[in-house]
Amino acid sequence: MSSDISASCVSSFAQEIDGAVSSSVVKEKNEGGIMERSARLFDYIFNPRSVAIIGASPNDLVTVAQMKTKIRDRLFLVNPKYTKVLGKECYPSILDVDSEIDYVILGVSASALPKVLEESIQKGVKVAHIFTAGFSETGTPEGIEQEKELKRMAAGRIRIIGPNCFGVYCPSSGLTIVPEAPTESGHVGVITQSGSVAESFSYFANTKNLRFSKMVSYGNAVDLDASDFLEYLADDPDTKMIALYIEGTRNGEALKTALARAAEQKPVIAIKGGMTEQGIRAATSHTASLAGTPEIWRTLFRQTGTLQVGSFDEMVSLAMAFDTSPLPAGRSLAMITNSGGFSVIQTDLCMNAGIEVPRFSRETIEALRALVPLAGTSIGNPLDAWPIYYNVSPSGNMADIIQIASSDRNTHSLVFQFDQFRYLRRILGQKIEAHMKRLIELMVEGCERSREKQKKPVLVTVSLDPYLEDEEDRYYNLMIKRAFAVRGFPVYSSLDATIRVLSNLCRFSDSRR
Repeated sequence: MSSDISASCVSSFAQEIDGAVSSSVVKEKNEGGIMERSARLFDYIFNPRSVAIIGASPNDLVTVAQMKTKIRDRLFLVNPKYTKVLGKECYPSILDVDSEIDYVILGVSASALPKVLEESIQKGVKVAHIFTAGFSETGTPEGIEQEKELKRMAAGRIRIIGPNCFGVYCPSSGLTIVPEAPTESGHVGVITQSGSVAESFSYFANTKNLRFSKMVSYGNAVDLDASDFLEYLADDPDTKMIALYIEGTRNGEALKTALARAAEQKPVIAIKGGMTEQGIRAATSHTASLAGTPEIWRTLFRQTGTLQVGSFDEMVSLAMAFDTSPLPAGRSLAMITNSGGFSVIQTDLCMNAGIEVPRFSRETIEALRALVPLAGTSIGNPLDAWPIYYNVSPSGNMADIIQIASSDRNTHSLVFQFDQFRYLRRILGQKIEAHMKRLIELMVEGCERSREKQKKPVLVTVSLDPYLEDEEDRYYNLMIKRAFAVRGFPVYSSLDATIRVLSNLCRFSDSRR
């Protein structure tokens, strides 16, 4: 596509998306009584002094989750059906609470919502997270009209996240979305139109060793939209990268501006839900989003410097790398594997992804030849040095091999692949446990020294087939994965996934040079 056509596509983005929204709605948003993106507004959202849940009950997910964090001490429960919920006093109305309330979570039926929203406004609440669904996403005239009424009620009086969303997860303040979400903070920011995407991210926190600074699920976006949260997270010092899942927007120009500004300051990874005809239909029924054409979205992401990915797994994998790895200074890698045949396939895989696998320098080859037997190995790049996995002595071991390969002057990153356990087990028999524990220490040590000394990204591949029936194989592979993960290395279950991540890291790094 020519640059003129691309520019016209991005220019038409705002027209196509915004054309479906009346100018009066945009004006109403801009002229609200509370400043659009003030720091104070986002303090109310992510660091509220007090929180109320209207519709609290002993078994609902929202109440159970909030009661498990430190927000409990600043939490007020509201439901006329109860006097106590999970041991905490429960009020019949928010108007019965003596304390000021910054942030309210509304989990009542759509028909009851106008009354409790009006009471929240009377109480002086600053922000309402509307968990309730059943509005414009239903496509019914009643649902659409109810959502319009919410907007009219709120205009200039209270800010809204939602409806039809999970709201805010901020470990530092204690706000959360599911009981299993970690309470430790990290540096990954997440903005998602889908509640299930937010929920899945919080579950992946434990299995993928991810920790989050702030996360928001914003649903139908009757008021606050992706652009508002992008503007905030762009300046947030606790957020080092942003993951965005979006199905559509009511303000294309604001989104374009916010994406460009955020991507100038930190990596922004995006999934656009609804890039096919059927996907667009699903997005419309999910959050009533105005989707736009796929080509306009692709152009928008490309020209704003946003990394568009095609799946949630790819987004999580890339987030892991950005969270822990330095950026590569170029597109050449050193790869350590354990198969001559597969190394050929792996080289083709890298080249097809735009990653070069150059020859090692003469100095690197000589250093490797001093340690790696010639018979049955391949002393090159990729490096097939399988005999070294049997050596856990103080010298000439896998830590030494990793450091030699990673220090090659022709390479900018290291991919270390382990798929050797079944072979080791055949040879070592009963000695396998002690051997594996020491080998794992050496592999992690080598990768750690390489990352610290060479300042190159180190990505690890460990075969983790969830359907593997060999319990011992799975046990040791998980042990290796955990050992690398707790030392801050991104670990992937296939080389394909690893190379896709490295390609995206290079794409981002290229844009910064």
